[in-house]
Amino acid sequence: MKDDTLILKATGIDAGTFLQDQLTCDMNALAEGRWTYAACCDPHGKTLAILWVFPWPDGILLRLPRSAAPAFLAQTRENIDGREVHIEETTLHFGVLAGDNPSTEQRLIAADDKTLIGGVPGVIPFISEQPQADALPAEAWYAARIRAGIPEIYADSAGHILPQALNLEALGGFSSDKRGYVGHDALREQKNHRHLAIASVPTLASGQRALYDAKEKSVGTLLDYGHAAGETLVQAVIEDRALGKPLHLADDDQTLTFKAVAAK
Repeated sequence: MKDDTLILKATGIDAGTFLQDQLTCDMNALAEGRWTYAACCDPHGKTLAILWVFPWPDGILLRLPRSAAPAFLAQTRENIDGREVHIEETTLHFGVLAGDNPSTEQRLIAADDKTLIGGVPGVIPFISEQPQADALPAEAWYAARIRAGIPEIYADSAGHILPQALNLEALGGFSSDKRGYVGHDALREQKNHRHLAIASVPTLASGQRALYDAKEKSVGTLLDYGHAAGETLVQAVIEDRALGKPLHLADDDQTLTFKAVAAK
């Protein structure tokens, strides 16, 4: 696997209020010095991207998978509609160090040649001007993120999943009380019967997304997997009725049994 993280920067006097209207998070968190998770939804309420949203000296940083960026940028730029907002790609790097995170709070911590990202359990994510030689391999980072209950949406899973199914409320990136963002009206009409879930297997190499039960009915969507410490952790969104039951992928015979996750 190759980590395809992209960091965008939103600038302009309207950037904060504009993103408040586009994302599921409360952008007021940034004024309090915190960063936050968020979902960007399409008008039907389905998730186009999961973002990490950071306060930055000259704007607002948005971390997301590179493959999810085109759909996110196309929708948000179309919605700018004359406001003073610019969203552009940066050359900043995202990486992750092994070790205990120095903070349980979602705050940025200045270090010598990087900015550490607090509040992610079990590892130390960072933002830097240059790649860091001691950063974890992508698969080890994926495993740590999955263990922590943090979802990721790539281009081939975008536009299919409700944000309520992605553990974002537990992570502080979604509130049922927030109104007015893109997709909110559609979400009010939809009930969620799926949840973010995790399974462990010795190894996995699959290009499939659909998960099937014993009757060959599709009951879930594989989001991601990562390998660390001799096991492969698999992240998926699963129908509630299929949790704890044997599931499989079309191109892999091994059984995957998922349990629901919650933020650590």
